[in-house]
Amino acid sequence: MHLEHINYDKTRLLVFFGGFYTDYNCFEEFDTKTSDILFVNDYSELNFDELKYFDFSFYSEINLIAYSYGVWALNEAYKARVIPEINKSVGIAGTYYPIHEKYGINPKVFNIMLNAMSMDTISRFKENMLNGGMGNEIKEANRTLSNLKDELINIKKYSMQAKDGDEFEFETMILTKNDKIFPFRAQENFFNSRDWKNKHKVILNSGHFPFFEFETFDKILEA
Repeated sequence: MHLEHINYDKTRLLVFFGGFYTDYNCFEEFDTKTSDILFVNDYSELNFDELKYFDFSFYSEINLIAYSYGVWALNEAYKARVIPEINKSVGIAGTYYPIHEKYGINPKVFNIMLNAMSMDTISRFKENMLNGGMGNEIKEANRTLSNLKDELINIKKYSMQAKDGDEFEFETMILTKNDKIFPFRAQENFFNSRDWKNKHKVILNSGHFPFFEFETFDKILEA
């Protein structure tokens, strides 16, 4: 797990859990610098020490966005009790089950992606992130093929070993109806199965990467 602290000397913090492939480069254009950012990505290993010892006490308001497999990673961090008290929270195009026939990516589809991993398949994956949505371009992530393969291997290994426990309750979940990566039906099945106190659902006619629909992180938090 990799943390990047983007410090604008603000008293608000946005904790952002990115998805597979992504890093902060993919989202920088949506950052209006109204909050400091703690960007979390790279799940090739799940060591929560950096989050555990990060000093959240400086911030008077902490908000959260989790995207794609970042939704799962955020919940694992929550179960490890390294997530501070959150003001607003939004989960996007993901669930707590990265590989699951009902609530996640189908195991057969996941294994095909893992076994065929190459720069070509990563390029097609990136294209499919936008397929079904707006015709924009996602910025390149500074990730290596080896690192990305390790990420998928660890996600598979960790999700098979993960135990149930207390789970994070999102205030809002954004479901992407035309998603070519993380099936909409899995997103909806997961949302409907949760008995959260204050849950709110937003359905977009979007592909897996819906950020161009909002243009800024601030607007996502207002969804």
